[in-house]
Amino acid sequence: MAMTSPSQYGNGDSTSRFCIYCTDQTGKLKARNEIRAGMIEYTMKLENWPRERAKYEVDRLLAGLPAWPAEVGRLSRTQL
Repeated sequence: MAMTSPSQYGNGDSTSRFCIYCTDQTGKLKARNEIRAGMIEYTMKLENWPRERAKYEVDRLLAGLPAWPAEVGRLSRTQL
């Protein structure tokens, strides 16, 4: 997520590279699979997309984030 206020940063720390949805209560980055699962569910509801489409789009989004930039190169569309 694009962070525009301190409350959106992990642990409220505006120097964090990660948002509140990607971090635990201490500001530590959550596991990728935990973040991915939550984002897939959220995206399915928000966009009214089937699971496979949501998985594909979430994986594309995660690949552009600082924690997982190399992930997209290792995933084929059939794995998503």
